Amino acid sequence: MINPIVLYGGHNVLTTKTKVSDVNDKDTLNKLIQDMKDTLESVGGLGLAANQIGRNESVCLVRLDDNLITMVNPVITERSEEDKISIEGCLSIPDVSARIDRSEKIRVKFINPDFEWQEQEIEVDFPNSVVVQHEVDHLDGVLMIDYLTPFQRQLIQTKLKKISRGNTNINYVGMVWRSSVKSWSLVGTASKLFEFYTYNNNMSFSTNGEVDGISSESEIIGIQEEANKTEENPSGEIAEHEVSENT
Repeated sequence: MINPIVLYGGHNVLTTKTKVSDVNDKDTLNKLIQDMKDTLESVGGLGLAANQIGRNESVCLVRLDDNLITMVNPVITERSEEDKISIEGCLSIPDVSARIDRSEKIRVKFINPDFEWQEQEIEVDFPNSVVVQHEVDHLDGVLMIDYLTPFQRQLIQTKLKKISRGNTNINYVGMVWRSSVKSWSLVGTASKLFEFYTYNNNMSFSTNGEVDGISSESEIIGIQEEANKTEENPSGEIAEHEVSENT
């Protein structure tokens, strides 16, 4: 099922390191992985981390060239001394880009469900290495804007406030945490929201835009079970990473 994307601000789900996933619980992880694949296919992008759909699991998807790879409990084991600059975006922080120094080459170790849940270790070169570093950062509770200087961060404060309030333009369904009422609100274009609620018979929607039943921090995980498929993005893919090879 397609899930709403957690947007920056209000809640610590994006800034908290995820737990190590229990690879013995394959049924739960397989359901999560399929939901993540459905979501990534719908919204577009080069990668997605589990906490971006509100799940406290160490799972991410990375698109390396033409291959979509699922990484469970990924750990970057080596980084090259050479860096390159990447210009990155993020589904959870729409309309914001960050210029980041990333390791040109890395080695990453992970459990691969597509290979009988065996451990693999691969070497990844630029620009694919950026995708992996970005998604592993997500699982570690690190956002791309954490690499910005205080001055650079100040320049985007207005955008960040709009995102945290749900007042940003996105062509997918996102969710923002309303601290004042301890509840999630779904945000997006009118057509996307209408479609989302139409297909989700188990989810009730109040006039102020809040999803009933998600009333406390501990209940964040529940929302993804109710999400359903929305129409294909008519304006093209939203790239989670736009990588520049300029140094």
